[in-house]
Order: sequence, then C-alpha cells, then structure tokens
Amino acid sequence: MSDGSTRRGRKDEPSLTGRLQSAMMRALAHQGYEPVRLDNLANTAGTSKQAIYRRWSGKQDYALATLQTALFQIPAPTPERTNAARDLYRLIAGYRAALHSDLGKALLQVRAFPEFRSLIFEFEDEIRFHIRQCLIATPFEQDLQAKTTLILGLIWQDLFDLHFGRGGLDDTGLENAIYLLLGLTAPRSSMELSQLPGL
Repeated sequence: MSDGSTRRGRKDEPSLTGRLQSAMMRALAHQGYEPVRLDNLANTAGTSKQAIYRRWSGKQDYALATLQTALFQIPAPTPERTNAARDLYRLIAGYRAALHSDLGKALLQVRAFPEFRSLIFEFEDEIRFHIRQCLIATPFEQDLQAKTTLILGLIWQDLFDLHFGRGGLDDTGLENAIYLLLGLTAPRSSMELSQLPGL
C-alpha cells in the first residue's frame, strides 16, 4: 500500500507533516469528512493553511495521504503455517488492535465517499492477500474467496460495533467466530487453540 508521501519537489518538515496528519486523522474520526476545514486543521497543528498546500493539493489529497500513511504502518504477522486458526486469529487481532484508534473510526467515516473508494479497495485487497496466505495449502483452502469475504465482513462489522455500537468482540468471541467460519468446533478454552487435530 502507498505510504501517503507528500508532494514531490517540496521541502518538508517531518514533524510538522506529522502534526498536520494527526490533526486530519482526529478530525476525520470525530467529525467525518465533509465538516473538515483546512483553517481549523492548520490552527490545531500550529501552522498556516499555506503549509498544507505546500504538501497536498487540497482537502481530499490531504485526507487520503493521512489515511495511507497510517494504513501503511499496520504490520501483518507472518503466518506460522502450523495452525490456520491461530494464524487467522493473529492476523485479525493485529488489524483490530491497529484500528482500535482514530484510524479505524476515520475509515468508517469516509468509507461511503466515492473519493476514498480506491483507498478502501486497496486496504481490503491487502487484507484479502494476508487471509489467503493463512489458508492457502491448508485443509481450509476450499471456497477461499467466500471465506475471505466473510472474514473481511467480520472485520468491518466488528470495527463498527467497536466504535459506534455496543463494543466489538472479545478474544473468546473472535476465536469462536474463526472456528465457526472454518467449520470447526470452538475450543472450550484458549489452551485448546493449538491442540485441535488437522491444523
């Protein structure tokens, strides 16, 4: 995924760029996209509106770069390839931890805007890739496209519940959801996660 770098040919101050992107992220998360005003963000970052235009062409470019920078920094764990359920758990838990923040709330706020469609698709494609890496060449490879779609839906729904609903899944709920999706019986305890046959 692109790292949301600032416009080429412009002298940059990394600390100021960071403050500007932090201000944009908070605004997207707590106000949504349409109410965002560049003057307010410049004031929050302790700079001028001109400093924004030296880095980005406008509000959309600024918002996209902010989200791209944050998404680029989400680490995806490498599958261990010994336990598909555990690999999926580690993957989904990693995304949940990263999105349990203003980033996750901001993504929900902009998800329906056409201007952000390519960014959302790119983000989803990256998750799909990592899901396939967890399940390819395992007993759960069948219907891989359907499984990736269901897991992606689980991530989005859990994110919505976390930020705007009654709270997302706890660790046990996530484990159970993964086992249901894989057609397995959920373990009675976390210790059984690595002990089920065939994984």
